[in-house]
Amino acid sequence: MISLNSISKVVNFVLVSMFSLALLPACSEIKKVDEMKDKLGEMSKTTEELDTKMEDLLGVAKEDLAERMRNVETNMAELFDSMRQGDGSTLRRNAFDSLHRARSLQARVAEAGLYIMSFEFQVMGRVGMDADPAQRDRLYQQGVLEFFLKLDDIAPAGGKVWPQAQPDVEDVQSDENRASAFNAIAFALHKTNRKQLPDPYFGRPMSMYDLIITALLLKPEIDNGRIKLPSGPHYVKEVLARPARVRQLLQTRYNMFAYGLLGLSTNLIEKSTLGQAMALLGGLDVNVSEARLGVAGLTYIKEEILDPASRTTADMFAVGLIPERTMLTKFVMNQSKLTPSSPALAATSLEREALELWSSYCAPSESSFASGRR
Repeated sequence: MISLNSISKVVNFVLVSMFSLALLPACSEIKKVDEMKDKLGEMSKTTEELDTKMEDLLGVAKEDLAERMRNVETNMAELFDSMRQGDGSTLRRNAFDSLHRARSLQARVAEAGLYIMSFEFQVMGRVGMDADPAQRDRLYQQGVLEFFLKLDDIAPAGGKVWPQAQPDVEDVQSDENRASAFNAIAFALHKTNRKQLPDPYFGRPMSMYDLIITALLLKPEIDNGRIKLPSGPHYVKEVLARPARVRQLLQTRYNMFAYGLLGLSTNLIEKSTLGQAMALLGGLDVNVSEARLGVAGLTYIKEEILDPASRTTADMFAVGLIPERTMLTKFVMNQSKLTPSSPALAATSLEREALELWSSYCAPSESSFASGRR
C-alpha cells in the first residue's frame, strides 16, 4: 500500500519538474532578448559610425560637386564665348557682303543694321567672362578696331561726303556702290541688338554710335590730363586715332537723315533719276501728318528718322563738329515742304513733337543744344 508520504513526494517532484520545464523557455527567450539588445547596441554604434562616415563622404562629395559645377560653368562660358566669336564673325561677313549687293537704300540700311548688331559686344550678358568689366572693354576695342578697318575699304576717297550715292549692283566694287554701302552704315550706326544687356557704367546698351560719341566727348579731358586711359588698346584710342574718318562718318550720317525722311514719307525713291529731279524742281510735298500716316506711322518716322537726326545734330555740336550739308542736301531740303508746315499749326502733340525735332535738325545752332550736352 502506497503511503500518503510517497504520493506527496511524487506530486512535489512532478510540480517541480513542470515548473522547471516552464522556466526553460522563459530563460531562453530572456537570453535571446539580451542578445538582441547587445546586437542592437552594436548596430546602433555601427550606424552612428556609418552616419559619421557618410557625412564626411557627403561633405567631400558636395565640395567635389561644387568644383565640378564651377568647372562646367567656366567651360560653358568659354564655349559660348568661342561660339559667339565665330557666329558673330560669320554674320558680319554675310551682312557686309549683302550690303554691297542690295538694290535699294532701304535694303542696304537693313543689312547695315544687321552688320552693326552682330559685333560681339552687342550680345554681351552678365555671366561668365561677360561679368568682368575688362572683358566688355576688350570687346568694345575689338569691335571698334574692326569696324574702322572695314570702313576704310568703302569710304569715299578724300573724306568726301556723298549721301546721294546710288547702289550699283552691276559693279559692286565701283566707288559709288561702295559709297552707298558706307552711307547705309552711317545711317544705321545707332542700332543695338535686343540681346545686349545694359552696360552697368552707362546704364544702357551701347551702340557703335554711342562708343564713338563717348570717345569724342572724353577727348578734352584726356588731352588736358584729367582722364588717363589704361595702357594698351582701348576703344577710345581707336576712335580718337581717326579724326578724319570719324568726321566723314558723322557728317555723312547727318546728311543721310534728309534722304531717309523722303524715303519713308514720299514715293520719290520709286521714280527714275529724271523723275526725282523733276519732282524736286517742282517742290516735293512731305506729308508727315497723322491724318496720312496714322499714329503708328508717324511714331515710326519719329523713332527711325527724327529722334536720331536731332540727337546726331546735338552730339556733333557737343563734340566740336559743326554739322554741314552738301549742296545737294541743301537743295533737297529747300525743295521739300513739310505738312503740317509749323508746330503751331499741328493738330496733335505727336505732330508738334515731330516737327520740333525736324526743326532742330534743319536749323541747328550750337546755342539751341547747349543745355542738352552730356
